[in-house]
Amino acid sequence: MRLFLILATAVFLNGCLATSGSMRSFTSTPSGATVTIDGYGACETPCTVKLDGYRKVTVAKAGYKAQRFGVKPGGAPVNVILELAAPTGVFASEALPVISGLCALAT
Repeated sequence: MRLFLILATAVFLNGCLATSGSMRSFTSTPSGATVTIDGYGACETPCTVKLDGYRKVTVAKAGYKAQRFGVKPGGAPVNVILELAAPTGVFASEALPVISGLCALAT
């Protein structure tokens, strides 16, 4: 409960914070992803979190596959490259549906 309250306060102050420990920075490509620690609290990348031990982290952003992994306090900054949930690509115009029976607009 204490961890949740501290993380919620940190989000309100536009940053991330946990209980005492070492700082760990998170960035993502694209930026603006939500970082949650052990399912509680959240901050938006880029952000820095203070960790007091091994924690489970989730980095997620709408339209992208969430990344889940464990981190320890301290260490190098964590950069997460998010993958599109539904890849976009080039398609042939012939693959588009043909819509018939529409009235032409008068110009």
